[in-house]
Amino acid sequence: MAIIDPSWTVSSRQALLFMQLADSLNVSRQRLISDCDLDPLWLENPDFRMPVAAIYKLAKRLAKLSGNEDIGLLVGRVSYLNLVSLILYLPRICDNLRQWLNMMPSVMEMQGDIGESVVIREGDCIRTQWNPLINNEHSGRYFADMILASSVSLLQSVCIQPVKIEKAYFAYPEPEDLSLHHQIFGEQLFFEQAFSGLFFDIAALDYPLVKPLDAAALRLHENILGAVDRDSGDGFLRQMRRSIVKALPSGAMSIDSIAEELSISRRTLQRRLSERNTHFLNEVQDIRSAIAARLLKNQQMGITEIAFLLGYADSSSFSTAFKSWHGISPKDYAQQHGGEAVSPTP
Repeated sequence: MAIIDPSWTVSSRQALLFMQLADSLNVSRQRLISDCDLDPLWLENPDFRMPVAAIYKLAKRLAKLSGNEDIGLLVGRVSYLNLVSLILYLPRICDNLRQWLNMMPSVMEMQGDIGESVVIREGDCIRTQWNPLINNEHSGRYFADMILASSVSLLQSVCIQPVKIEKAYFAYPEPEDLSLHHQIFGEQLFFEQAFSGLFFDIAALDYPLVKPLDAAALRLHENILGAVDRDSGDGFLRQMRRSIVKALPSGAMSIDSIAEELSISRRTLQRRLSERNTHFLNEVQDIRSAIAARLLKNQQMGITEIAFLLGYADSSSFSTAFKSWHGISPKDYAQQHGGEAVSPTP
């Protein structure tokens, strides 16, 4: 029997995705809430952290009540469409698929304590691999399906040239009906593998990304830059801050990586900051604080998405940091300041 750590949590946003699918499959939400012992209050806030055991139970129960074992594949598509703000924003700070893939594992990890996505080079292929915290035998195939289906939608939407999925691996036995699998992943499907993942040609790493012209995407980008382009007369600070903003979502940003991006040494970067009476960690925290406040005022993104953009592993860590900066939770701040007009960068 798999042991699920009681401290593991998942964003209630995931439960809401399954509930949305339940509606389309004519399964009663109230029946699911009752059968799975869900607290209705969990579903009132998409950024609430609910026990991960509850989401496993919900997925299994929905599959049984609907008689549809493909619910993970369907929820993956729903999940993709609920990432629209990130889909529109990330291509504005990335030039090609290689840069964008550095962000994708973090996007997948926004799901909560159910696993992590990694990107691995394998010969002439790149594979995106899903590593669950507990295996499919105990959790069901639903979350592997959800992550892979969402990943396909993401990969096929961000590049000017389509990214062809060469083959797909699944760590569970082959289902009787593969029609939906073939529609989503193509013909090359392999089951009972050591992991679940997608393979595509390494040449796709250099595919250029679509730059969205949507007004909301442009406004979001302008608002984020407006939060960091202060001291506009200082070109060095502006360039460094923009580099930090670009690197934050990957979760791997450091003073060394920013110095490399600026083509200077770590020591030179520290010296230039010292000359301006600041230092690197102060700049990072100031940028995070300013971006968070601006996005919460504009209500263009949810708390979980803002946490991701700022490089936090989850919304709980972000909320703790935000309260230390502003003395109030992100949710309360958004309620007090939501809808305030914020001018874009002049």
